[in-house]
Amino acid sequence: MAKAAANRTNRSALSRQLVTSELLDKATELFAEKGYESTSLLDIATALGISRPGLYNYVRSKEELLGMLVEQVSRGLAEVLEQLSGRADLSPTEKLTTVVSLLVRQRAEHPDQFRILDRSETVLPEPAGTEHREAKRKVLREIVTVVEAGTETGEFRATDARTTALSLLGMCNWVAWWFSRGSDVDAVVDTITDLAIAMVAAERSSAAHAETARTVDRIRVLLDRLDPQR
Repeated sequence: MAKAAANRTNRSALSRQLVTSELLDKATELFAEKGYESTSLLDIATALGISRPGLYNYVRSKEELLGMLVEQVSRGLAEVLEQLSGRADLSPTEKLTTVVSLLVRQRAEHPDQFRILDRSETVLPEPAGTEHREAKRKVLREIVTVVEAGTETGEFRATDARTTALSLLGMCNWVAWWFSRGSDVDAVVDTITDLAIAMVAAERSSAAHAETARTVDRIRVLLDRLDPQR
């Protein structure tokens, strides 16, 4: 009996998580199309195929939706990166590879979520605004820590760690603005991750420099496929 009850609880939690994820995606799509102020809870419920009272089982206001976005996009990522940077079993290169992969994948798979938070950053209601800004600072601190560790081990070239971290973040975040739905997410993740590591890697042999050049050529080809008019 106890096991059956636990299974039902787990299924219920998973179902709620899936609905919440779909809810955030639908809501941010509508915010992007119609604007935050012009989008109603009824619009969101209709897009999900549920009634407005049914929507209240998950969220009761648009402000609460923004708080959920902060939890999923900002705070969730900050917590993952904090755990990752503390792992002693990974080298700085492995950590940075994972960080960039996570950032790019999130931006590519849920671009509207990132864009809405980016556009609404100065008007986010409290406490979501404070939580979002603190999460952004934490993400930057964790990437700076990884870059500094890589410099100390000799894996990364000697640079200003904060400038490097901001450059890496900018490259990852920009994906949310140019990535085209239906494109190959894995290819974008792999290419940008390769480019990020090539950007920070310590000086190596001429063969390594040739590989860096090939990486740059690959990303140019990828961008041409995504936007042939650029």
